[in-house]
Amino acid sequence: MFVSLLLLSGSRGHQAKAPAAELKTAPAAMLLEITLERKRDGKVETMAAGHVFDNGDQVRLRLKSHYDGFLYVMDQGTSGQFATVFPAADAGTNNRIEVDKDYYVPSGNDDWFDVSGPAGFDTLYFMLSPVELARPATTNFVAPGPLSSLKPRCNDKIFRARGECMDDSAGPAAVPAGKPLPVPIQPMAGSASRDITFSKKNGGTVGVSGGASAPLLYTFRLAHRTAPAAGMKE
Repeated sequence: MFVSLLLLSGSRGHQAKAPAAELKTAPAAMLLEITLERKRDGKVETMAAGHVFDNGDQVRLRLKSHYDGFLYVMDQGTSGQFATVFPAADAGTNNRIEVDKDYYVPSGNDDWFDVSGPAGFDTLYFMLSPVELARPATTNFVAPGPLSSLKPRCNDKIFRARGECMDDSAGPAAVPAGKPLPVPIQPMAGSASRDITFSKKNGGTVGVSGGASAPLLYTFRLAHRTAPAAGMKE
């Protein structure tokens, strides 16, 4: 956590600390804006972060940077497969990001995620760093152990109002302190800060804020299901 400097006052070399009640946490810097997009019938549309996609959908994340540094994004799918998606091997290895520029995940030219696999939550791990980090030793990895059995659940209120399946637990999230990370990113994550805040912006965009002077870690959970029968809700 980054704390503002103490206010100092006095004269003739004497200094006094500000009262404890006046000390405030410094506002977190805006780092990125994330917009979730879907391509359907050749048209790109903005989607809410909590939208539950169907297998066969094509999706990507559009990022607007407010940060000069390096970005790493790793995906762990519902099948247990782990992959590095930014930077992507087929789109070059440059993962430097700069203020006021747009970037896409996946990072190739007009690349999209094809939603597939068992219903559940793909977890995208975001690492932001002011300096370049050693990358995972492998770009693809199958996680050991049992897979999560969590499945997306439609928010009934939204489904009744708009007919759209939304899961409130999808979208960006802080990584809880002490939560273990996938083996491939443990070395690079190291002691990265997990102190991240999120803010909703117009059009479904989410703002990501945190301290800008140290590596930061957070996730984006992408919800998907097998397509339900017409007129039915899973």
